[in-house]
Amino acid sequence: MRLQANDEGDGIVARLKETADGLGQLVSDHVKLARIELVAEAKSYGRGVAVLAVAATVLVLGYAFACTAAGLALATVVSAPLAFAIVAAPNLIGGGLGLLYAVRKMRQTRILPESGAEAARSVRALGQATRSNALTAP
Repeated sequence: MRLQANDEGDGIVARLKETADGLGQLVSDHVKLARIELVAEAKSYGRGVAVLAVAATVLVLGYAFACTAAGLALATVVSAPLAFAIVAAPNLIGGGLGLLYAVRKMRQTRILPESGAEAARSVRALGQATRSNALTAP
């Protein structure tokens, strides 16, 4: 009888060790996945920032050229303020739309979506395993 109880005790210890090792591996895998996703999303954000920088530069240069063109060409035909407004409007609208596009693209990028889904699945699986072990325990 004593030998049987000791075997059961050793079995529980072995199962606990195995569970702890599996949990450690699971956490390690989640961290690796999060790192991979973070690098990919950082690259995506980097591209978005580059588009923002280009759009902002175009906006500023377009505005400067518009002001120059308005001052030189249209000031003799119409009043100077109206000339500046006519030339600057398309450049401001185009640059503003470019900035809006880039900001919307960056907001659509979800951070670590796969890691979150995997972590949720793991928590559900661990919860189910715990409940089934509690139901089968004598």
